[in-house]
Amino acid sequence: MNFNYQLVDKILNAILPLPENFGIDELYDEPNDLLLFKNKLHEVDKEAIIFFGLTKMVISSPQLNGVVIKIPFNGRYGSDDDEKPYWIPFKWADASDCSDYCLAEWEKYNKLKKYRLNCFVAKTFYYKQIMGVRIFIQEQVIPLDEFYKTPIIPSKNSQKLAKQWWRESKISIDPDWMANCLDLYGQAKVKKFLHYCEDIDPDILEDAHSGNIGYRTNGTPVILDYSNYLDF
Repeated sequence: MNFNYQLVDKILNAILPLPENFGIDELYDEPNDLLLFKNKLHEVDKEAIIFFGLTKMVISSPQLNGVVIKIPFNGRYGSDDDEKPYWIPFKWADASDCSDYCLAEWEKYNKLKKYRLNCFVAKTFYYKQIMGVRIFIQEQVIPLDEFYKTPIIPSKNSQKLAKQWWRESKISIDPDWMANCLDLYGQAKVKKFLHYCEDIDPDILEDAHSGNIGYRTNGTPVILDYSNYLDF
Protein backbone atom coordinates (compact mmCIF):
# COMPACT_ATOMS: atom_id res chain seq x y z
CA MET A 1 0.00 0.00 0.00
CA ASN A 2 1.60 3.25 -1.14
CA PHE A 3 1.00 6.33 0.99
CA ASN A 4 2.72 9.38 2.42
CA TYR A 5 4.93 7.77 5.10
CA GLN A 6 6.65 11.04 5.92
CA LEU A 7 3.37 12.81 6.69
CA VAL A 8 2.14 9.90 8.79
CA ASP A 9 5.28 10.09 10.92
CA LYS A 10 5.02 13.88 11.23
CA ILE A 11 1.41 13.56 12.41
CA LEU A 12 2.27 10.88 14.92
CA ASN A 13 5.23 12.80 16.28
CA ALA A 14 3.01 15.88 16.70
CA ILE A 15 0.07 14.23 18.50
CA LEU A 16 1.81 11.62 20.66
CA PRO A 17 1.87 10.90 23.52
CA LEU A 18 -1.90 10.78 23.90
CA PRO A 19 -3.47 12.16 27.08
CA GLU A 20 -4.11 9.58 29.78
CA ASN A 21 -7.48 7.86 29.38
CA PHE A 22 -7.99 9.41 25.94
CA GLY A 23 -11.46 8.25 24.87
CA ILE A 24 -15.12 9.14 24.69
CA ASP A 25 -18.28 8.11 26.52
CA GLU A 26 -21.23 6.01 25.39
CA LEU A 27 -23.01 9.17 24.19
CA TYR A 28 -20.14 9.81 21.75
CA ASP A 29 -19.10 13.07 23.37
CA GLU A 30 -15.74 14.42 22.24
CA PRO A 31 -12.58 13.03 23.86
CA ASN A 32 -10.94 15.07 26.58
CA ASP A 33 -8.40 17.61 25.29
CA LEU A 34 -9.66 17.19 21.71
CA LEU A 35 -9.13 20.87 20.90
CA LEU A 36 -5.48 20.67 21.99
CA PHE A 37 -5.16 17.48 19.95
CA LYS A 38 -6.61 19.17 16.84
CA ASN A 39 -4.29 22.15 17.21
CA LYS A 40 -1.24 19.87 17.30
CA LEU A 41 -2.51 17.96 14.29
CA HIS A 42 -3.22 21.07 12.21
CA GLU A 43 0.24 22.44 12.84
CA VAL A 44 1.43 19.57 10.66
CA ASP A 45 -1.51 19.19 8.25
CA LYS A 46 -4.24 21.84 8.07
CA GLU A 47 -6.39 19.57 5.87
CA ALA A 48 -6.47 16.70 8.35
CA ILE A 49 -9.84 15.67 9.78
CA ILE A 50 -10.50 13.64 12.93
CA PHE A 51 -13.30 11.09 13.16
CA PHE A 52 -13.99 8.89 16.15
CA GLY A 53 -16.29 6.12 17.28
CA LEU A 54 -16.53 4.47 20.64
CA THR A 55 -13.40 2.35 20.27
CA LYS A 56 -11.03 4.16 17.94
CA MET A 57 -10.00 7.43 16.34
CA VAL A 58 -9.40 7.98 12.62
CA ILE A 59 -7.28 10.68 11.00
CA SER A 60 -7.98 11.43 7.35
CA SER A 61 -6.34 13.87 4.94
CA PRO A 62 -6.07 14.28 1.15
CA GLN A 63 -2.30 14.49 1.66
CA LEU A 64 -2.15 10.95 3.06
CA ASN A 65 -2.70 9.59 -0.47
CA GLY A 66 -5.60 7.19 -0.09
CA VAL A 67 -5.23 5.94 3.48
CA VAL A 68 -6.34 6.84 6.99
CA ILE A 69 -4.55 6.50 10.31
CA LYS A 70 -6.39 4.46 12.94
CA ILE A 71 -5.51 4.85 16.61
CA PRO A 72 -7.25 2.71 19.25
CA PHE A 73 -8.83 3.96 22.44
CA ASN A 74 -8.23 1.54 25.31
CA GLY A 75 -11.40 2.37 27.18
CA ARG A 76 -14.32 4.76 27.48
CA TYR A 77 -15.99 6.91 30.09
CA GLY A 78 -19.16 5.93 31.93
CA SER A 79 -21.17 7.70 34.58
CA ASP A 80 -23.87 7.12 37.15
CA ASP A 81 -26.62 9.59 37.93
CA ASP A 82 -24.94 10.96 41.02
CA GLU A 83 -21.30 10.41 40.12
CA LYS A 84 -18.65 12.01 37.97
CA PRO A 85 -17.52 10.17 34.83
CA TYR A 86 -15.24 7.20 35.46
CA TRP A 87 -12.90 5.33 33.14
CA ILE A 88 -13.86 1.86 31.89
CA PRO A 89 -10.94 -0.03 30.28
CA PHE A 90 -11.82 -2.18 27.27
CA LYS A 91 -11.51 -5.92 27.88
CA TRP A 92 -13.76 -7.58 25.31
CA ALA A 93 -12.09 -6.92 21.94
CA ASP A 94 -11.80 -10.10 19.86
CA ALA A 95 -8.03 -9.80 19.59
CA SER A 96 -4.79 -11.09 21.11
CA ASP A 97 -4.96 -7.89 23.20
CA CYS A 98 -8.57 -7.58 24.35
CA SER A 99 -8.22 -3.84 24.96
CA ASP A 100 -7.43 -2.95 21.32
CA TYR A 101 -10.24 -2.89 18.74
CA CYS A 102 -7.90 -1.69 15.97
CA LEU A 103 -5.76 -4.75 16.60
CA ALA A 104 -8.92 -6.86 16.32
CA GLU A 105 -9.56 -5.45 12.83
CA TRP A 106 -6.01 -6.13 11.68
CA GLU A 107 -6.09 -9.71 12.98
CA LYS A 108 -9.50 -10.31 11.37
CA TYR A 109 -8.19 -8.95 8.07
CA ASN A 110 -5.23 -11.35 8.11
CA LYS A 111 -7.50 -14.28 8.95
CA LEU A 112 -9.81 -13.38 6.05
CA LYS A 113 -6.78 -13.31 3.74
CA LYS A 114 -6.18 -16.99 4.47
CA TYR A 115 -9.68 -17.73 3.20
CA ARG A 116 -9.29 -15.32 0.25
CA LEU A 117 -12.19 -13.26 1.56
CA ASN A 118 -10.32 -10.09 2.50
CA CYS A 119 -11.78 -8.28 -0.54
CA PHE A 120 -14.92 -7.65 1.51
CA VAL A 121 -13.12 -5.59 4.16
CA ALA A 122 -10.88 -2.55 4.01
CA LYS A 123 -7.20 -3.38 3.67
CA THR A 124 -5.59 -2.82 7.07
CA PHE A 125 -2.07 -3.21 8.35
CA TYR A 126 -0.12 -2.60 11.51
CA TYR A 127 2.26 0.33 11.08
CA LYS A 128 4.25 0.63 14.30
CA GLN A 129 4.01 1.10 18.04
CA ILE A 130 4.92 4.49 19.46
CA MET A 131 4.92 5.37 23.16
CA GLY A 132 2.86 2.29 23.94
CA VAL A 133 0.23 3.03 21.27
CA ARG A 134 -0.29 0.73 18.30
CA ILE A 135 -0.80 2.60 15.04
CA PHE A 136 -2.70 1.12 12.10
CA ILE A 137 -3.08 2.21 8.47
CA GLN A 138 -6.24 1.45 6.47
CA GLU A 139 -7.22 2.15 2.89
CA GLN A 140 -9.53 5.14 2.61
CA VAL A 141 -13.22 4.28 2.36
CA ILE A 142 -16.25 6.56 2.02
CA PRO A 143 -19.00 5.40 4.42
CA LEU A 144 -22.40 4.62 2.98
CA ASP A 145 -24.06 7.27 5.14
CA GLU A 146 -22.14 9.95 3.21
CA PHE A 147 -23.92 9.00 -0.03
CA TYR A 148 -27.46 9.91 -1.03
CA LYS A 149 -27.66 6.73 -3.07
CA THR A 150 -25.50 3.75 -3.95
CA PRO A 151 -22.64 5.02 -6.19
CA ILE A 152 -23.01 2.12 -8.61
CA ILE A 153 -26.56 0.96 -9.37
CA PRO A 154 -26.69 -2.83 -8.93
CA SER A 155 -28.31 -5.17 -11.42
CA LYS A 156 -31.97 -6.06 -10.91
CA ASN A 157 -31.17 -9.74 -10.34
CA SER A 158 -28.66 -8.89 -7.62
CA GLN A 159 -31.10 -6.42 -6.05
CA LYS A 160 -33.79 -9.10 -5.93
CA LEU A 161 -31.48 -11.70 -4.40
CA ALA A 162 -30.01 -9.27 -1.86
CA LYS A 163 -33.48 -8.22 -0.68
CA GLN A 164 -34.46 -11.89 -0.35
CA TRP A 165 -31.38 -12.58 1.77
CA TRP A 166 -32.07 -9.45 3.81
CA ARG A 167 -35.58 -10.69 4.64
CA GLU A 168 -34.40 -14.19 5.49
CA SER A 169 -31.20 -13.29 7.37
CA LYS A 170 -30.60 -12.03 10.88
CA ILE A 171 -27.96 -9.69 9.42
CA SER A 172 -29.16 -6.12 9.02
CA ILE A 173 -27.11 -4.78 6.13
CA ASP A 174 -28.03 -2.44 3.28
CA PRO A 175 -29.49 -4.57 0.41
CA ASP A 176 -28.14 -2.33 -2.37
CA TRP A 177 -24.65 -2.52 -0.88
CA MET A 178 -24.97 -6.30 -0.75
CA ALA A 179 -26.26 -6.31 -4.33
CA ASN A 180 -23.12 -4.43 -5.38
CA CYS A 181 -21.09 -7.20 -3.71
CA LEU A 182 -23.03 -9.80 -5.68
CA ASP A 183 -22.36 -8.02 -8.97
CA LEU A 184 -18.66 -7.59 -8.22
CA TYR A 185 -17.71 -10.86 -6.50
CA GLY A 186 -20.41 -13.29 -7.60
CA GLN A 187 -23.00 -15.21 -5.66
CA ALA A 188 -20.71 -18.09 -4.67
CA LYS A 189 -18.07 -15.85 -3.09
CA VAL A 190 -20.64 -13.69 -1.28
CA LYS A 191 -22.26 -16.83 0.13
CA LYS A 192 -18.84 -18.07 1.25
CA PHE A 193 -18.24 -14.77 3.02
CA LEU A 194 -21.64 -14.83 4.73
CA HIS A 195 -21.05 -18.41 5.88
CA TYR A 196 -17.64 -17.36 7.21
CA CYS A 197 -19.26 -14.56 9.20
CA GLU A 198 -21.94 -16.91 10.48
CA ASP A 199 -19.74 -19.89 11.39
CA ILE A 200 -16.28 -18.46 12.12
CA ASP A 201 -16.41 -14.75 12.92
CA PRO A 202 -19.86 -13.22 13.47
CA ASP A 203 -18.30 -10.01 14.82
CA ILE A 204 -17.55 -8.82 11.27
CA LEU A 205 -21.21 -8.19 10.42
CA GLU A 206 -22.61 -7.59 13.91
CA ASP A 207 -22.27 -3.81 13.56
CA ALA A 208 -22.61 -3.36 9.79
CA HIS A 209 -24.57 -0.10 9.85
CA SER A 210 -24.27 2.66 7.22
CA GLY A 211 -21.29 4.25 8.98
CA ASN A 212 -19.30 1.00 9.00
CA ILE A 213 -19.82 -0.10 5.40
CA GLY A 214 -19.13 1.94 2.30
CA TYR A 215 -17.19 2.17 -0.94
CA ARG A 216 -13.56 2.41 -1.91
CA THR A 217 -12.50 5.36 -4.01
CA ASN A 218 -12.87 3.11 -7.09
CA GLY A 219 -16.53 2.45 -6.21
CA THR A 220 -16.24 -1.12 -4.94
CA PRO A 221 -18.25 -2.05 -1.81
CA VAL A 222 -16.32 -2.76 1.39
CA ILE A 223 -16.64 -2.93 5.17
CA LEU A 224 -14.50 -0.29 6.81
CA ASP A 225 -15.11 -1.00 10.51
CA TYR A 226 -15.44 -4.69 11.32
CA SER A 227 -14.16 -5.10 14.86
CA ASN A 228 -17.64 -4.86 16.46
CA TYR A 229 -17.99 -3.61 20.04
CA LEU A 230 -18.71 -5.82 23.04
CA ASP A 231 -19.56 -4.34 26.43
CA PHE A 232 -20.45 -6.90 29.07
